[in-house]
Amino acid sequence: MAQWMSDSKANEILAEVQLNPEILADDSAFVVSIIQRAARFLISQVHLSRYPELAAGYSVSGANPSTDISSEANNELLVSIDDGQFYTIELTLGALTSGAAIAAEMQTQIRAVGVTSYKNATVTFADGLYTITSPTFGEFSHVAVSYNTESEDIALALKLSPDFGGTEWDGGTAMQEYDDIVVAIVQNWYNKVGAEGMKSFSVPGSGSYTAHDIDPMVHAFIMDNRRLEV
Repeated sequence: MAQWMSDSKANEILAEVQLNPEILADDSAFVVSIIQRAARFLISQVHLSRYPELAAGYSVSGANPSTDISSEANNELLVSIDDGQFYTIELTLGALTSGAAIAAEMQTQIRAVGVTSYKNATVTFADGLYTITSPTFGEFSHVAVSYNTESEDIALALKLSPDFGGTEWDGGTAMQEYDDIVVAIVQNWYNKVGAEGMKSFSVPGSGSYTAHDIDPMVHAFIMDNRRLEV
């Protein structure tokens, strides 16, 4: 199942949900799965691309990026953090024969730019993917990767930039009202809640609810916050 909010946010909501004595601590893993599904349901109804929470922007590579760029023809890529100008990042390629080494070198050279947003940027290689993360949080937190057309080798090899299969996510701002609605959906689990605009909604092993069963607070929130499709 796709993750629709961070683990830290899910655990934060779990703690609030479990203030309800009917929701037992022994069921934490199952309740977290319900929280994730409630988040997916809510953001699909209001047409957001992700759950609103305090988050840093990042750029993640596409699948199967290279882990050996030691013999690439050029050593440059362009990076912009927090919607600033693009800076040319030059890598020393000779020893870059592993994902960990490449990530470490990218981080070193990005931080060497010296501009505030770059000084504490992080680069990791995990689960086979490179991720460049802004050190700031909120809706203006952002990382973009680009390249010069005559020197695209590094961005292409590392699958960074949407042009080569990468993904770039803006940061997010926490919105307490969304948390409150997710809590309401989960806590009303056994009372059959639903949402305007859906014929039905269900979670395996639990039952289903329809538009006719909607909690008035959930209905009002969705109608007030629904946006154009994203």
